[in-house]
Amino acid sequence: MEKKKVSNEGMENTIHSAKQYLGLNQIEGSSEHLIAELRARRARLTQDPNKQEIENTAHSEAAQHTENATVQRRISAKMRKETLEAYKQAYLVPTRLNDRKAVYLSRETQEHADFIVRRLGDRGSNLSSFVENIVRLHLEEYGEDIEKWRRL
Repeated sequence: MEKKKVSNEGMENTIHSAKQYLGLNQIEGSSEHLIAELRARRARLTQDPNKQEIENTAHSEAAQHTENATVQRRISAKMRKETLEAYKQAYLVPTRLNDRKAVYLSRETQEHADFIVRRLGDRGSNLSSFVENIVRLHLEEYGEDIEKWRRL
């Protein structure tokens, strides 16, 4: 994989694109609402793989039509700020790690994640807490499924 240096503007565009793809810009309310919405979307996509392929095809066709029309939605600053606060509450909360173990990431992933923590995190936020929170939420979301799969 080729290593690229990403500018601040490029990183902000990447984050913005990811939010648009996930529909995060349209979500209002608390972090619990955001997390519930993300889990519901993931559940819908993981329930029926054939449906996911159809949705991806429909999404790419809609994206082509949207690109041709160059229609952009305006998102209020208040809505953007609420989404950012929900993201911070879910992932960028400093966590005290006891009995730690090392985890390795590719340099590119580590740099990207570290950039997000430094730009969006408050005082005390760090990459270890960010990774801990991501993995913890993932395990909460998929815990039952993982247990079922383990028994297969």
